Amino acid sequence: MATPNDTNDQSKAADEAARTARTVTDETALVGEQAARTGADIARRSAETARETLQSGLNTATQSFQSITDQFTQVLGFSGPQSEELARRSSQNLQAVSQASSVIVKGAQDVSREWFNAAQERLTKGMDGLNRLAGCRSVQDFVAVQSDLARDDLQQIIATNQRIAELSVRVADEAARIIQTQANSDANQARRAA
Repeated sequence: MATPNDTNDQSKAADEAARTARTVTDETALVGEQAARTGADIARRSAETARETLQSGLNTATQSFQSITDQFTQVLGFSGPQSEELARRSSQNLQAVSQASSVIVKGAQDVSREWFNAAQERLTKGMDGLNRLAGCRSVQDFVAVQSDLARDDLQQIIATNQRIAELSVRVADEAARIIQTQANSDANQARRAA
């Protein structure tokens, strides 16, 4: 039979474990918050850099393509309607590529935002889970809470991956639709010209 001293010692040990768990929880929350902020800042800067690089590349490509088109028309002797048609089609194709690229960059930003939101949600749930673990008074409670947390973690991972996959498919479909619309337009114009 447990003596009052044993019960008192167990109570003190449980209180000390709870205080330690709260301290760890607080420190973990602080570190997690800092990591989430840093991750969001990196994602934002990466998306901005990607957008700027893409825009710069498209501008350079447009200028180069225009120069090549001018040289091509001069060498092959295209003039009048032929050179205008070639320039128009080139411009339309570059515009379609630019629009599709913009959709892809925006999609990358949306994916980054989704990852950041998932990280924030995971951090919040992790803190709640640590608090629940700290409140356990028996091994059985601890094991039950831990298994619930593991299940919740897996569900969150699956849900996050589903949202990102759906977003990626939507972005790819939208970009492909832009390019396909331009290809169909070119094909229709070629049929009319023939």
